[in-house]
Amino acid sequence: MLTVQFLRPGGWVWVELAVLVVLLLLSAFMSGSEAAFFSLRPRDLDWLRDRQERTPACRRVLQMLDRQERLLATILIGNNFVNVGIVILSEFITSGLVDFSDSPVAGFVVKVVAITFMLLLFGEIMPKLLGAGFPLRYSVGAALPLYGLFVILKPFSGLLEWAAVRLNSRFQPEYTLSIDDLGQALEITNGHEPEERSILERIVHYGHVEAVEIMKPRLDVVAVEGSVDYNTLKSTALESGYSRLPVFEETLDSILGVLYMKDLLPHIDEPADYPWQRLLRPAYYVPENKKIKDLFAEFQKEHIHLAVVVDEYGGTCGIVTLEDILEEVFGEIGDESDGKEELFVRQDDGAYLFQAKVQLNDFGRILGLEEGYLDDVQGEAETLGGLILERLGRFPLKGETLVVKHLKLSVEEVTNRRIEQVRVERVG
Repeated sequence: MLTVQFLRPGGWVWVELAVLVVLLLLSAFMSGSEAAFFSLRPRDLDWLRDRQERTPACRRVLQMLDRQERLLATILIGNNFVNVGIVILSEFITSGLVDFSDSPVAGFVVKVVAITFMLLLFGEIMPKLLGAGFPLRYSVGAALPLYGLFVILKPFSGLLEWAAVRLNSRFQPEYTLSIDDLGQALEITNGHEPEERSILERIVHYGHVEAVEIMKPRLDVVAVEGSVDYNTLKSTALESGYSRLPVFEETLDSILGVLYMKDLLPHIDEPADYPWQRLLRPAYYVPENKKIKDLFAEFQKEHIHLAVVVDEYGGTCGIVTLEDILEEVFGEIGDESDGKEELFVRQDDGAYLFQAKVQLNDFGRILGLEEGYLDDVQGEAETLGGLILERLGRFPLKGETLVVKHLKLSVEEVTNRRIEQVRVERVG
């Protein structure tokens, strides 16, 4: 049977109770400060920076946040010292007020429960709710006394900070997230609209795409020979509808420069013998394996919108524009001057009629093929036409057919040593 005997409080008990209240307030101050300082939002920090010159408390808050590890160490050291004091003092007070000599185990349990409840409620939960609820106001109010503790405990908190940094650098694992990891994560998410998902997928693979994959190939490049007269140039520029035209000498492998239509407009009424070549700007060259993320950064830095893509021998492969890069992420960007050109048409018998220039990754998405389905057969090819050339090893004739991994590819149209259209059927 539990026997409890209350004792008459001595004169020192009231002093001990007063000290206990002070220690509880200090514990609450520390806990609330921890919650408040580490709950500050970016806009709160902007508010503090605007007032740091004229308000010492704001300045002290920012100074302590510059050393967050040391600030946290200061709060933890101070709070632990205070909590130890609360536990010891509570033991003295309860021993002086209540006699548990007949039931020491029960007395121990009562003391633990009472002290734990007191510490959690008044020293942790309530002050942290207050600090997290009003982080800016609490931080500014606590800044000056906490900064004093920040300075006083510097030898201890500095040592703890140093040890924490060393341990983190030694044992913290390095987390690396590959493009494949991002792609797999995207595959298992279902909270996006189809358009959003398409953009996210393009962004994931954006870093691996090379200029040769998105460029306008050499045969499709609209360019002008540098020796034509001014009237011929204006006609070509008007028919092309482009704002920039490469200018070459004899062949596209010898680019003289790039003509900007905005440079041409002030001279639109000049005669046919006008020396328009003086308006050319230098061409910007990139290798065909240039990553488009790097090319985009260069376009921004150099303030240009068009680059000439060259192969390893210096020959012109094609051109790539800023619009091409943006379309790789956001999809087709059309304007009123763009002609409507479908990359494929679904025919009545279930077959597809593709433009041969369609990229193989787009080709696979349209047909619903697994990612990488054609990797083992495409070789260096990037387009559907390139795949046919890769598999045949020669230029095909119109009507020629081949089967590639359960896909029957029929060459429907050939012009100027170039495959234009391919009919695709599933077989097997």
